[in-house]
Amino acid sequence: MTLKFAPWGEEPTFDWDDENEDHIWRHHISVFEIEECFEGEHKIRPHKKSTSEPEKYGDRYEVSGSTAGGRKLWMVIQYLGGNLIRPITARVIVK
Repeated sequence: MTLKFAPWGEEPTFDWDDENEDHIWRHHISVFEIEECFEGEHKIRPHKKSTSEPEKYGDRYEVSGSTAGGRKLWMVIQYLGGNLIRPITARVIVK
């Protein structure tokens, strides 16, 4: 199920620290690329475990989008309320 709107609105604020920046960089993805995906067209859906394990995954979403350079990314973000989101992990989509 793809959502028609983002719970965090049109312009999210990203919660970054060394832990999530380092984790995402291990997958060869930069902070800039993650944020860039939210500027263009992207798809949002509840995390696949959001109904079976809502206490852990109820505030998490899967997002897929592309950078301005055309690199396709999939990521998991945690919705912290208001317009604040925290990227948890990300991967390059290879097809």
